Amino acid sequence: MDQKLSPYAPILLRFTLVLVYAYFGISQLTNPEAWTSLVPSWASELTGLSPTLLVYSNASFEVVASLLLLLGIFVRPVALLLFAHLIVIASGFGLSPTGVRDFGLSFSTLALAFFGQDKWCLYPKNTNASRV
Repeated sequence: MDQKLSPYAPILLRFTLVLVYAYFGISQLTNPEAWTSLVPSWASELTGLSPTLLVYSNASFEVVASLLLLLGIFVRPVALLLFAHLIVIASGFGLSPTGVRDFGLSFSTLALAFFGQDKWCLYPKNTNASRV
């Protein structure tokens, strides 16, 4: 494929992951009951929080992180946090269809962290970002 398209890879990846994390975050905020059965018992025991409160916390984190990625604010640290967050979730599902999907999304998010800022990010401005 033409190298002229390469600079668009980071923003395409960033916006696609925004859609994924925002979808799941909003879904959890609007219907937490559908998600509480997925909260592992160790998470409630470790935090002392109810599964419902953990779902709301998780959802809030994913929505805020999505907004930061959408705007291109602190892309690298936000993507690293989302990677760590989702790899823990994926590990809980193991080698199931959901686990494999989440591992793929985890490492896609890590790839975004490796890309870091792109030309369209708001903050911090990166003068070394790819030019189109």
